[in-house]
Amino acid sequence: MLTTSSDLQESNTILRQISEQSISEQDNSEMKEIHGVNYFITHNDVSALHLSLIMYVNQNEITRPLNQFTTWSYLLFIIAIVIMVLYAFSVNLMIHRPLSRLVKAFRMLEADNLNIMIESRSNDEFHYVFSSFNNMALKLKNSIRENYEQKIALQHSQLKQLQSQINPHFLYNSFFNIYMMCKVGDADSAAEFSQKLGTYYQYITRSGSDEVPFYKEYQHALDYCEIQCIRFSNRITFEYSDVKDVPPSISVPRLIIQPIVENVFEHAFEDGTMEGVIYMGTEYANGRLRVTVEDNGKLVTGPMIEQMCDKLATESKYMEKTGLINVNNRLKLKYGKGSGLFVSRSTYGGLRVDLIIVVDEEEA
Repeated sequence: MLTTSSDLQESNTILRQISEQSISEQDNSEMKEIHGVNYFITHNDVSALHLSLIMYVNQNEITRPLNQFTTWSYLLFIIAIVIMVLYAFSVNLMIHRPLSRLVKAFRMLEADNLNIMIESRSNDEFHYVFSSFNNMALKLKNSIRENYEQKIALQHSQLKQLQSQINPHFLYNSFFNIYMMCKVGDADSAAEFSQKLGTYYQYITRSGSDEVPFYKEYQHALDYCEIQCIRFSNRITFEYSDVKDVPPSISVPRLIIQPIVENVFEHAFEDGTMEGVIYMGTEYANGRLRVTVEDNGKLVTGPMIEQMCDKLATESKYMEKTGLINVNNRLKLKYGKGSGLFVSRSTYGGLRVDLIIVVDEEEA
């Protein structure tokens, strides 16, 4: 027996484990476990020398590089997992969170919260984005404030325009009516007419708050109707309902009902109607105030009503000095969507104008 192993006991043990039958077989290879160690054994028969060549090797010596490769594979896999977790965390910290803050800020901006500001704790690209967003929000807030102030100034100028626009013919005719009452000796009617005329001009020319309690504005419109009915020699009358269920705390801009009534006297009865009637009424429910003015005039047509609806529904960039358009613009400016003037065909045959104000129920 020739062997290159330094451990003869190991070689002898392997030889004893190999059966004669295994040796007689040609080119036989097998795996045996000896003393808890696996050996890979192969033997070849050298017939010329009448010898058998037996080779064996410890399995651990063969698989050790493979085991090392497996160990390194697991180690690299763990390192890759750690790197991916760190990368995901860094992406979440540096990109996802800033983007989430930016999206949240835009949503708050869409909800009309103009006081939103994004703080930036780093000096990266998002710092520039956040700074630009803050500047945009600030400029938008300033633009809205300036636009609101301009609209308020425009509203004040429109009111002053209405106050200054005193029709001289209305004043002359009123004085003539007083003169005729005095000539016929109707002192009581002349006194009452003078008192209403004085109250009327005091109301439209006084300086002070642009808003008045609703019942005062409504009473002013009734006084105007009574003055006009006297001027028209009582061929035009008016019917009205008292203010009901309207909270006394509700204030409205001055001179928003008179232009509607004035429009009736100027246009509804131009054909000399002898039995003209104006109907006025109020209604309040769920924070919604409605003032209705109707007439029985025969001059208004369907196309005219449609044209008026289009004008009232269109936001005009130009200041309307008088009339229904001015009142409609003032109401929309102050009370927002849902408020304004709405025209339709009256059940009495003429024109119906609904003045609608959507007020805050808490304030009411």
